[in-house]
Amino acid sequence: MSSEPEHVRLQRAFARHLRDPAVAPAPGQHEERRLAIYRHAVYANVAGLMQDNYPRLRAVMDDEAWAAMMRHYIVHHVAQASAFVDVPAEFLAYLEHGREADDDPPFLLELAHFDWLETLVGADTRDLDLSGIDPAGDLLAAIPVANPTLRMVTYRFPVHAIGPDYRPDVPPAQSTHIAAFRDPDDLYGFLDVNEPTRRLLERIAGGTSCPGQHILEELARDLAYADVAGFVAAGSTILERMRARGAVLGVRREQAD
Repeated sequence: MSSEPEHVRLQRAFARHLRDPAVAPAPGQHEERRLAIYRHAVYANVAGLMQDNYPRLRAVMDDEAWAAMMRHYIVHHVAQASAFVDVPAEFLAYLEHGREADDDPPFLLELAHFDWLETLVGADTRDLDLSGIDPAGDLLAAIPVANPTLRMVTYRFPVHAIGPDYRPDVPPAQSTHIAAFRDPDDLYGFLDVNEPTRRLLERIAGGTSCPGQHILEELARDLAYADVAGFVAAGSTILERMRARGAVLGVRREQAD
């Protein structure tokens, strides 16, 4: 016989009903109209939160498929998050570890991760401290400084292009590299970059102590580019583009003066 207090047992039974009303009956005698309000509130709050945090994923799913996914998540996922900002990550964990649906599009998890990336970057509380940085410094002669919120992610699918009118069944031959960050105006931004640019940004974000020209020359050798000078010239243009977008903040001031 369970030693659980009666009020706790009733609360658990009521919660089970709200999550899965088709399977778990409501405990006790309750007016159906009031139960329906509570059932709707649970579903609507979860579905609304996920729609706000996963807008691209929602856009490629019809209403029936989305509702079925939300209900399955509510019923089957045991969330561990204690902070509200961590709840969207729970849904991503569900997609990665708790969902088995053969009719899901093959890009579903990556598209959801791309959505979540915006939430992750937006929740980064670090300030873009420009002390010790020359925003207008020479990116080739001095040491470039990456935006501290910069995150590099590689996907099999072109997640930034997927939408209601483009739902690929197989990934293309080339991976998609996304550089996501929060710019100095506190706006979320991302760039679809190629492989050399991905490597360049990762080296800068890794806290390099080398000037931009040295980084580009080394990268040209690693990628077996014969025209190193041409590679550096092209890389200089890319660095300026990264600075204009806010992915690169400038150069270390002590190197620029």
